[in-house]
Amino acid sequence: MAKRIPKIQSARRIILGIFLVGFTTLAILHQKLQGIPSVDALDPFGGLETLLKWLASGEFVKRITAGNIVLLGAIAVLGVVLSRFYCGWICAFGALQGVFGWLGKKIFKRRFKVPQKLDRVLRYAKYVILVGIIYFTWKTGELIIRPYDPLAAYAHLPSGLSAVWAEFSIGFILLILFMVLSMLYERAFCKYACPLGAINAILSRVPLFRIRRDAPTCISCLKCDRVCPMNINVSKADKIDSSECISCFECVTSCPTKKNTLAATIGNKKVTLKTVVIIGFAIYFGAALIGQALGMLKFTPPTITEIAGTGILKVEDIKGSTTYEELASAFGIDIDKIYREIGIDIRIVPPETKIKDTGALIGNPEFETDTVRMAIAKILGVPYAGESGTALESPQSEPVAEKLETRITAPEPVAPPPEAPAPKPNLKVPEDFALEGTMSIEAVAKALGWSNLQVIEKLGLPSDIPTDKPLREMGSQYGYTMPELKEKIAQ
Repeated sequence: MAKRIPKIQSARRIILGIFLVGFTTLAILHQKLQGIPSVDALDPFGGLETLLKWLASGEFVKRITAGNIVLLGAIAVLGVVLSRFYCGWICAFGALQGVFGWLGKKIFKRRFKVPQKLDRVLRYAKYVILVGIIYFTWKTGELIIRPYDPLAAYAHLPSGLSAVWAEFSIGFILLILFMVLSMLYERAFCKYACPLGAINAILSRVPLFRIRRDAPTCISCLKCDRVCPMNINVSKADKIDSSECISCFECVTSCPTKKNTLAATIGNKKVTLKTVVIIGFAIYFGAALIGQALGMLKFTPPTITEIAGTGILKVEDIKGSTTYEELASAFGIDIDKIYREIGIDIRIVPPETKIKDTGALIGNPEFETDTVRMAIAKILGVPYAGESGTALESPQSEPVAEKLETRITAPEPVAPPPEAPAPKPNLKVPEDFALEGTMSIEAVAKALGWSNLQVIEKLGLPSDIPTDKPLREMGSQYGYTMPELKEKIAQ
């Protein structure tokens, strides 16, 4: 007979599931649609990374918004009042670890524990990571954690493994590592590596909330110790004041005495678990309402069109999510001139394409948004040396409104672009090259150093064929066989 899960624990699992599904859905939509917040904007830790810079200059670290500070404020208040309630009830990454922890229980039929001495040492790692992130973010003014963040890697999985590996290779490795570890050691990332968990642990030293143990009614069954996901020795404490407690109440709901041997208290006064949960979410969503009232609850930066409306548009405001038609409209530049300056074909890269998707269409995965910024700067005649250059501290940082005004009111006449010559497919194929059915057009182009269009012409394929799918999967749809393609590539 299956063991019945207490209602409060069922509610916690459902709530965590909602946050995980919601976060995952937003991550998918962000890759597909404009105006959907990125993982950077949804991560409250970004609020700490940018807070000092915002107080000093009124600017945010790149990719961070005012919404991050609101979320950080909510978690700080939660930490003081209810310890690490956020970790146990709201954190989507904690929920993801819970899913893998559940899988681990099913597979291994047991939970493993890190040796106590090693465990005590490893728990300090998250504080070292926190200090390092704050220091280097402050020194560089950049979101230094991003390439190493397993949550960011997870959120970018909808863009494809190749894209994740290109930008988040270390974060992706850490994601796999901690999910595997979570199958063996519950909430491994929370215990040993989470910088936000370190902040919550520091704040949890002064909370009003504690779980207290009534020693006379305790039967020393140790069940509370076994169910604690953070491996706290509940059975030996009069009150649970460990900074690792995530307020999950697993110890309370598993206690078999039915005599309130373990009870939640706020300000030394016993309260029901339901009351604690209500207070926790009231604080979290109350902070969101306050942020909304102050106009700070924004999780997406203004679009380039919105910035253009303020008259302070700069080349640095061009983002990877900007489309070419938005770019032309915002800067008042003829779109054909933009395409010529960048050196791309409008037939291959339509105007509604996001800049960040250009590389996949032209067969050049190393194409960067900064290439477009430099092209626009050249057209406008403003200095810009690129993201790694020094021009960001020069007059480039000033708005280009005056230049834009003349361009928008009286754009210079531009002759239509000459018809682009058809790509020449008769390029030399190395003798050791072997065309395989598992390869996509993009993979063939990369291996040969050609463009996608040149591969399509060489193989005699229709221009609308997908470039990212294996060739063998499209043969029946587009009327070819792999032997035919291998013969054509060899000619």
